Amino acid sequence: MKKLLLATAATALVTGTAFAESHSEEVKIGIILGFTGPLESITPAMGAGAELAIAEVNEAGTLLGGATVTPVRADSTCIDAAAATAAAERLVTSDNVNAIMGADCSGVTGAILQNVARPNGVVMISPSATSPGLSTAEDDGLFFRTAPSDARQGVVMTQILMDRGISEVALTYTNNDYGKGLADSFEAAFTDAGGTVTINAAH
Repeated sequence: MKKLLLATAATALVTGTAFAESHSEEVKIGIILGFTGPLESITPAMGAGAELAIAEVNEAGTLLGGATVTPVRADSTCIDAAAATAAAERLVTSDNVNAIMGADCSGVTGAILQNVARPNGVVMISPSATSPGLSTAEDDGLFFRTAPSDARQGVVMTQILMDRGISEVALTYTNNDYGKGLADSFEAAFTDAGGTVTINAAH
């Protein structure tokens, strides 16, 4: 499923450049994921999924008037907003990418959106950034994602627990944008459903 979503995201990015780049011989797409950091065990497969979609586009030769689509990788680190911003800036200013697939983690995704994508008018599609804050972020119509917001995930978790007769929980979460967003979403949904959160603590 994750590879399907990545393939969809990459294809959408390619399609999204059609109007501006219809006469180009090459279209570059930046793939910015945490190739180092806490997600480094899964990001190679994520990147490969996007590159597979791009390879299929190139093999078909029918998109964008037969232009060649070239992936360019960059490291978001997942956790270092400054490093992710610098990497994205290089993609845009040095590698001259037309669009970005990424980032992965919510914090670095928001940083890239505000500091690089918006100022340069570059479209972003994230396969995995789920912070509810990204749904309401100022994005100038440039940001999309294929993963559901944590706002939805919190509701689903609540439904599962209530269906199992669990009405009291202790909550702990990773102290980052992703963890806090999901924890806040879950606590709101759980208490609205009549549940009790006895502890809510970051770790």
